[in-house]
Amino acid sequence: MSESKTTTNSSTPLIVLSILMMLTGVVLFYYFSEIRLFYRVLGMLAVIIVSAAIIYQTEFGKTVHGYVIDSKQELKKVVWPTKQETTQTALGVIAIVVIIGLILWLIDMFFGWSIGTLYGVN
Repeated sequence: MSESKTTTNSSTPLIVLSILMMLTGVVLFYYFSEIRLFYRVLGMLAVIIVSAAIIYQTEFGKTVHGYVIDSKQELKKVVWPTKQETTQTALGVIAIVVIIGLILWLIDMFFGWSIGTLYGVN
């Protein structure tokens, strides 16, 4: 218990430093608005890279990195649908949406007609 608490306490300054760097980068990005966008984006990318390198040194950063690696491995296991399956599913969804839309339109027309009849508008 004390070991993980020590790790968390020792990594807190790095996390705070990383967050402050990111905030400073965003503020400077807008502060130097007269400089070309290309250079400001390059500067912001540099800030993001340095901030990510700092956060990676913490236990939290290593946990997030492990999660990303595990997610990439899980994505490789996914069986993606073929083009034909995707097309058939999309067309099925479009057909159902059109049918439901027509049904709702007919119900709306019926209610409009019935209220118009009740009030004697027609």
